[in-house]
Amino acid sequence: MESFEESRTLADISPKWYSRLYMHELPRPFSLTWLKWYFELKMASKCVVGEAYGYDPSYLIHCSDCDDFGWKFMMYFTLRSRSRLNENKKNFTEHWVQHHSTATYQYQSIRSCAGLNYKCCTKC
Repeated sequence: MESFEESRTLADISPKWYSRLYMHELPRPFSLTWLKWYFELKMASKCVVGEAYGYDPSYLIHCSDCDDFGWKFMMYFTLRSRSRLNENKKNFTEHWVQHHSTATYQYQSIRSCAGLNYKCCTKC
């Protein structure tokens, strides 16, 4: 049986970006929404990986793999490559669970509980 940590998904780790990239169609290139998301994906604190770290860009110093995942999300979004976004989502989620989830989960849960109306932790 999988533990809770092993069964975590991008929806648990980065709920805002999961909703943007996987629950809706990607915005049209160069639309206002596309530009906003593009520039947020370029910012370490606001991108998919930055959200997982509680909007903290410190991962740039501590984990080069996370830095690579962040750039790949931005690049694949720009290319509108759904298959590569999905592959990067899978690889990042596996990496997060193996290397980072325990240390950051409590902060993430508090932020998620406060901001979204879905069950994100055992307290909800």
